[in-house]
Amino acid sequence: MVVGAFNQVQAALRYFVDNFPKIADWRSAVLRVATFRQAALDLDDVAAESRRIEISPHPSGWLSFEGLSIALSDGSIIIEDGTAEVRPGERVLIVGESGSGKSTLFRAIAGLWPWGSGTIRIPTPESMMFLPQRPYLPLGTLRAAVSYPAAPGTFDEATVKAALERCMLGDFAEALDRNDRWDRTLSLGQQQRVAFARVLLHKPAWVFMDEATSALDDDSQAAMLSLFESELAGASILSIGHRPGLEEFHSRTLHIRKTKEGAVLLARQPSQPQRIIPSWVHWLHRRLIP
Repeated sequence: MVVGAFNQVQAALRYFVDNFPKIADWRSAVLRVATFRQAALDLDDVAAESRRIEISPHPSGWLSFEGLSIALSDGSIIIEDGTAEVRPGERVLIVGESGSGKSTLFRAIAGLWPWGSGTIRIPTPESMMFLPQRPYLPLGTLRAAVSYPAAPGTFDEATVKAALERCMLGDFAEALDRNDRWDRTLSLGQQQRVAFARVLLHKPAWVFMDEATSALDDDSQAAMLSLFESELAGASILSIGHRPGLEEFHSRTLHIRKTKEGAVLLARQPSQPQRIIPSWVHWLHRRLIP
């Protein structure tokens, strides 16, 4: 009886020893969720006490900033009193020093950054698509990744394969239904071309690109941006980028300039849109025309 009682007590106590790694994982997961919940509650408190950026539809379907100030969650201003307007069909390049608030401006346009004041008037959300520097690739098939955010069966086979071919991803046309970790299988440059294939499939009227060609070489960048000269002609573009050659594809520039009080948004007067330089035309001609 003593031996049996000892074995029962030992087995019960060994549960914690045998399962210590699982218990540690469970505890760390609970702590992360609890910390995230508290941070979300704190942000709600800050937002309730602070001024918020107003997002409203533009009556003419344009994009405009009216007295826009963007702040950090602690109240410090990163963009001060910005006023500008982008009309349909314009291609606007946004430039500025690193940390001047360019990406935060895009977050504010998307409604993901409420801190600040002023008004952003936007076109219909259904007509907008954002291309970040590292595109999101959901788990599953390549077809799902290319069709995102639409369902995988939204576009027919021929259309999806044509989009991959146009975006220099033709080698993956036969792998559309293969399940894989595409965010690890594809290089960053290939992932960025997947994002352009999405744009080609969805054909949005407004495209917001945040360093969307940073991992592409000059020829690949030219090929992707040429979409807006042909298949997507007429789309409105707002780009953040520092790569050479980007200005050739844009009709005007918005400068975000740092000052002691915060960054200011300066609009350069629009000029006539520039055409693709001859070397890019020749490059595309050699590859697209047999």
